[in-house]
Amino acid sequence: ARAMRHAVVSRGATPVAVRGRRARCAVTRGASMDLGQALGERLRGETRMNLPPGRVGAFGVRETLEYLRDPNAFVATRVAKYGPVFKTGFFFKPAVVFGSRDAVSEFKSFESALPADEALPETFRELHTAYGALRQSGREHKATRANFSKVLGRAALAAYAPVVAEDVRAFVSGKAKEKTMRAGDIKRFALEMLFELFIGHVPDERYIQAMYAYNAGLLSLGKFSAEYKKGKQALEELLAYIESHYRDIKTSGALERDPKYFFLKQYSEAVDENGARFPDDRIATTVVLMVWGSYIEAAALMGHALVLLGDAKNTHALAEVRSEYKAKNGGSGIRSLEDVTSAKYTEAVAKESLRVTPQTAGGLRVNPTNRKLAGYDIPAGYTLTADPRIPFKDEALFPDVDAFKPERFISGSAESQRNVVTGDTYFPGGMGQHQCPGISLAVVMTQIFLAEFSAAIDSWTPTSTPTYVQIPIVILADDCVFDLEPATA
Repeated sequence: ARAMRHAVVSRGATPVAVRGRRARCAVTRGASMDLGQALGERLRGETRMNLPPGRVGAFGVRETLEYLRDPNAFVATRVAKYGPVFKTGFFFKPAVVFGSRDAVSEFKSFESALPADEALPETFRELHTAYGALRQSGREHKATRANFSKVLGRAALAAYAPVVAEDVRAFVSGKAKEKTMRAGDIKRFALEMLFELFIGHVPDERYIQAMYAYNAGLLSLGKFSAEYKKGKQALEELLAYIESHYRDIKTSGALERDPKYFFLKQYSEAVDENGARFPDDRIATTVVLMVWGSYIEAAALMGHALVLLGDAKNTHALAEVRSEYKAKNGGSGIRSLEDVTSAKYTEAVAKESLRVTPQTAGGLRVNPTNRKLAGYDIPAGYTLTADPRIPFKDEALFPDVDAFKPERFISGSAESQRNVVTGDTYFPGGMGQHQCPGISLAVVMTQIFLAEFSAAIDSWTPTSTPTYVQIPIVILADDCVFDLEPATA
């Protein structure tokens, strides 16, 4: 450093001066490489603030694009470099991402007062619509979520479980005969099943494809992208179809007398923050959002759990699932929600799969005013997100963090005593006012799927290393193929 300050650059420069010149050039290059960060700090008025370590840049472009390529790797790389609290760019906005127990606990003390709408990417905001809970806050949001328990609570799950089990057995039976299965088959099965649960039937192919297009458009790179335009058109088609269907079953009286319309019947009685009944277009929108959120979570979890349970390193877990199924059902198949909830090991497999292969980030919130978090300054306008991927990969919380150990979630087991499983360390569906409402349904569906699948199929082997789609949720790529060996009679 002294050489850099005092070296005189001239034709007859000494070796010390040359070294100083080289060092000075290196510093200059380093500074120019991060000009965006310096500019961003000045534009945002952060130069005198004590922000968490990390890089946002001027507009978060580099960080956003890197995140979209591989979200889980993005978070892991930054945790390794900066620790469990860092600043970055999320969807072209400055953000603070955190996952330490203390930071999560502190966040929960004020999270309910934070808005979420402006933190969402523009494409997601538009396609999620103003009726979506992720865009709401205050009384409006509270009223929206109050209706969720009617269609996702225990009574609803009890109504859904026999339907799911019957559909799973039919699906597995067909795949056992074919002796092959694509990950895309799982995704389609989950989507068809959610349509059946929520509107009473599986719609025509065009609406299946419309839901895929809608999913792809949610986190597209702008409203001018082809993915966004297709997603918007798909949403319009889905809304028109479901609203027409809902009106038809109301007019015919089927809504009142046919139990397959359980979901729609509940929403026909839903009220907003002012006590007014939901209009038909809001009910149709709710169906689209709920089918989307539930099917994509369930499909992702089914695929991840299947890969983990079929791994040769995890034969003990597969044996436990089979043993539990046989002991509780005698091989007759799952018939009720009680059959599902009593299968504690299979439930633990689903929970551990969510930890080992995280599907998505935590919810995004907007910080409306300057505040402190984890000892750092958080400027107004920053996005805040408690990211479950940080504690999920923390050795201090989950020892042997990369190993698949469902026993972590078996209460009273020796393994569970070595792990720290609390609401501050395990929150796969996010937390607080915008916690994902469909995670319980996804877990129930996955439990049924794993139990019935492992009873009917002796082994399943990917024909190649599984690949994953990263956005908007981490899920097996459609073209991932499994060779199946059916169980012998």
